[in-house]
Amino acid sequence: MKTIDKYYLSWWLKTFLRVLITLAFLYIIIDFFVTRQESVQKYNVPFLIILQYYLLSLPKIFFQFHFLSAGVMFATFLVWGKSTQEGEISALLSGGIPLLRIAMSIFVVGLFIAVGSFFMEDTIGVWFAKQFQNVEKMYFSYHLGDTRSGVSWTNLSGGWTCHILRFNREAMTGRDVFIHRIQEERIDEIRARYIWWDNIQKKWFIEEGRHFILSPKKDMEQEVIRITQIPAPFIEAPETLFALDLPQELKTWKQFREEIKRAHFFGIPTYKYEVDWYARIARPASIFIMLLLALPLSVLWKRGGFVLSFGITAISAICYMLCFLLFTGLGYLQTLPPIISAWGANILFLTVSLFIWKRTPT
Repeated sequence: MKTIDKYYLSWWLKTFLRVLITLAFLYIIIDFFVTRQESVQKYNVPFLIILQYYLLSLPKIFFQFHFLSAGVMFATFLVWGKSTQEGEISALLSGGIPLLRIAMSIFVVGLFIAVGSFFMEDTIGVWFAKQFQNVEKMYFSYHLGDTRSGVSWTNLSGGWTCHILRFNREAMTGRDVFIHRIQEERIDEIRARYIWWDNIQKKWFIEEGRHFILSPKKDMEQEVIRITQIPAPFIEAPETLFALDLPQELKTWKQFREEIKRAHFFGIPTYKYEVDWYARIARPASIFIMLLLALPLSVLWKRGGFVLSFGITAISAICYMLCFLLFTGLGYLQTLPPIISAWGANILFLTVSLFIWKRTPT
C-alpha cells in the first residue's frame, strides 16, 4: 500500500465512522421525540429498554433506511471536498497520478463495505431484527391493525384448494370457508362456517358445514355429509402458509427465496416479495454507487465544509430514496418486473455517476 493510499484511507475511515455515529444519533434523537416519547412516558418504559431498543434498531437504520449509503457519500464529500479545496487533488493530478489511482483505496474499502453489509444484514442483522421485534412487541406495539382479511391457498396436500373469506392471523381462526378438490372420478366441495388451528394437535379443524361429493361419471350424483367438527383435509401448518407474513428482515436471503417459491406453489401472490428479495442485493450495491457518485462530484464542486457536504449528501440521498420508492412502488403494482423495480434507482444513479466521471478531470 502506497503512502497516498494510507493517507486517504485513514482519513476517510475516521471520517466515515464519525459520520455514521452522527447520523445514527440524529435519527435516534428525532425518532424518540417524534414517535416514542409519548409511549415511553405513558407506559413508563425503563431507560435500559429504550437503549436496547435503539441499539437493536441500528442494522435497520443502516441497511434498510440507506443510512450506510448516505454515510459513505457524506464522508467522501467531507474528505475529497476538503482535499480538493486545499489543492491536494490538483497537485496529485498535475504530478501525473490519475484520479482513479488516487481514489483506489477508497474504492476497495467501499466495495468491501458494500459486500460486507449484505452478509451482515443476512446474519447479524437477522438476529438483531428478531430481538428488536420482541422488544417492540412488548413495550411499543399497542395496535395490531386489521388482521381479518381473506386468504386463499392452492396446491395444498391432497390436491385441495382453500378460500377463507375472513381470517384472523393473530388467533389463527377464520369464518366462511370454502374448500374444494377436482378429480377425474369425483368432485369434493366443503363449505364450513369456521376454521381454526389447533396448536396442540398441529391440525386445522373445520366446524359447522357440509361436505358435498359429486360423481361426474354418474350424472353428477351428489352425496352430502354434514360436518359438526372434523380435521381439515390438508396438513400444511401456519408456519408454511403464512411464512411471508413475517417481515423480510427476520429471514436470511436464502430463506426468503425459499419462502417465495413455496408461496408461489400455493398460489399466494409473490410479486411484492420478489421485489423485496431483489432489493436485499440492490441496497448494498447502492453503497458503492453512492461512493462512485460522490467522488467526482466533490472534485468538480471544489469546495469542502460540513454544512455544504451535508446539504449535497442530504439532497442526493433524498433523491435516491424517492427514486428507490418510486421504482419499488411500480414493482409492487406489477408495472415493472421485480428485478428492474429493485435495481431501477441504482441503474439511474450509476448512469449519472458515469456521466459525471466523464466530465471530471482525471
